[in-house]
Amino acid sequence: MKGIRLTIAQMRSVAGSPDENLAAIERIVRGHPDSDIVCFPEMCLSGYSSKDPLRFGLDPGDAHILRIHELSKELDVAIVFGYIERQGDDLFLRQEIADSADDVKFYRKSHLGLAESRIFSQGSDLPVFDVKGCKVAIQLCTESHIPDITSTYRGQGAELVLMPFANGISGEKRRSVWNSYLPARACDNGIYVAGCSAVGDNGEGSVFGGGLIVLDPKGMVMEQYYGTDEHAITVDIGGRLPRDGPETMSNISYYDRRRPELYR
Repeated sequence: MKGIRLTIAQMRSVAGSPDENLAAIERIVRGHPDSDIVCFPEMCLSGYSSKDPLRFGLDPGDAHILRIHELSKELDVAIVFGYIERQGDDLFLRQEIADSADDVKFYRKSHLGLAESRIFSQGSDLPVFDVKGCKVAIQLCTESHIPDITSTYRGQGAELVLMPFANGISGEKRRSVWNSYLPARACDNGIYVAGCSAVGDNGEGSVFGGGLIVLDPKGMVMEQYYGTDEHAITVDIGGRLPRDGPETMSNISYYDRRRPELYR
């Protein structure tokens, strides 16, 4: 795997205030000019709310979104950001990657939470993207609990799975929850996993708890943070993955030892 410098950030996103949210995104990106990829929480640009979200859904051609793509080109940094996408009367939870390339890279949340399923439409694809020479996939918030998604990405060659959240759990509880299952997503598939959550009041009564974590392909925590301020952590990742071999007791690709014909 090619070596890259990854930054993950937690920030306050105000629902329906893309100007304010864009300013925070730009401030954080400019503060990490040496990063290859900067990843932000779920719905960071539009803000996350289930209270009549149609009123602040964004069209993919919105000026705020185009500005993030301009910023990516200016600084040569891939920016992973989210917003509520409006397509007519349909709304999707969309995470987009601005990386100076001509193609538009985006993921629509395909496995919705219970409340979300009453409001949003679900995506129908699990794509893997080539970002700065790294195979990157996206798994949003509640989807992180579904191991089949991660293994599907691994089967398509993913090396890094980014997991942006908008969740109210904070502090030591957030640490214990993530450490109870995210290491398995990384270790079972032999990939890097990075999670980041929104933090603070969304302006409509919901308070998000923050949290940042990066795990290596053995499921070991490389770095984590559980304060409730605007914050970012940067980690250099890359090198040999378990799939690269040769296989030894300390370098086992568990994914490649599966026998799918037995599984029902």
